Amino acid sequence: MNIRLFKKSDWNQVKTIYQLGIDTGVATFETTPPANVSLWLAKINPKLTFVLGEGDELHGWITLSKISSRCVYEGVGEISIYVHPHYQKRHVGKLLYRHLETEAKNCGYWTLQAQLFTENLASKEFFEKQGFRQVGTRKRIGQLENRWIDNYLYEKSL
Repeated sequence: MNIRLFKKSDWNQVKTIYQLGIDTGVATFETTPPANVSLWLAKINPKLTFVLGEGDELHGWITLSKISSRCVYEGVGEISIYVHPHYQKRHVGKLLYRHLETEAKNCGYWTLQAQLFTENLASKEFFEKQGFRQVGTRKRIGQLENRWIDNYLYEKSL
């Protein structure tokens, strides 16, 4: 398995993995991936977006997004990480996260955060194992399919 920077040619596989995460109903408020790679790239930091795979097959991806345009928060990023269901429990997420953390530090980030549906116990366990701490629960932060969702807010200082 190798980790590398995302390329536009990875989009179809990234979008498929993203959709599989969306389909779980506990990963994101999004109901579909962006319609095209340009729309996705506008939301994320392409310099901090990585894929892991073997040969031409991607097993997962990770990206970091700015949480604010205010300069005081320029070193704070929010993680999105998705692993294909066939490759879960095989350290794909851990490898992607460790790579992202190193690269984020090198780019001047000082804090990483993650927002998780409170129902997503696998992600809760994952982020706690990576050294994140829960800083709160955001009650009724948004709706998905006409039901209110609570989110955990996690953070890690680098």
